[in-house]
Amino acid sequence: MDSGILENRYEFTKDGKAIIDISVESMNDLFNSFDKKASFVKRELDQDFVDYIIDSVKELGTREFLIRVSIDQEFNMLQENILRKAVANYFTYRYQIENLNLRKEVRKFTMLMMLGIVLFTIVSIYKLPDTPDIEVWKKILQEGMVVAAWVAIWEAVTSLIFGWNPYYIKRSIFERIASAELRVINNLLRFEY
Repeated sequence: MDSGILENRYEFTKDGKAIIDISVESMNDLFNSFDKKASFVKRELDQDFVDYIIDSVKELGTREFLIRVSIDQEFNMLQENILRKAVANYFTYRYQIENLNLRKEVRKFTMLMMLGIVLFTIVSIYKLPDTPDIEVWKKILQEGMVVAAWVAIWEAVTSLIFGWNPYYIKRSIFERIASAELRVINNLLRFEY
């Protein structure tokens, strides 16, 4: 994205990192409301919080960033550390999921390519002579195998060109977020200066 637009949308640190700024009333607002009775350690992150971070990182592109969470109510150091760990764990988990999806896509590519090659090999080894006395069903079977081989190879190439890239992009985003600096600030103390 154009750096002029980013300059208007984000604050930047002195060393040039964009600040993804999130402001909430309490620490509870960052966690899923369905888990209210669970301790912070076992709670899921709020989906709006997660989506906002992901969208911001996408918008920033390759720029370095940090996440700043400003909280109106008081919180303790344990809650702050749990939030840091929860964010890192959640995005590490999402990175691992995308890794699994990428592996599935690689397996799909490999299986389809091998199927296409095997079918072409079978057709070329057992090629029927081009004579009029060959039974129709044998010709149909041979042509069907040629078509199936082309379809398998086409799907493999499509998977290679279009299937892998989204997983690489998501993995990169999740890895960057998991390793990003997370600052937690109490809004009450912030405005006293």
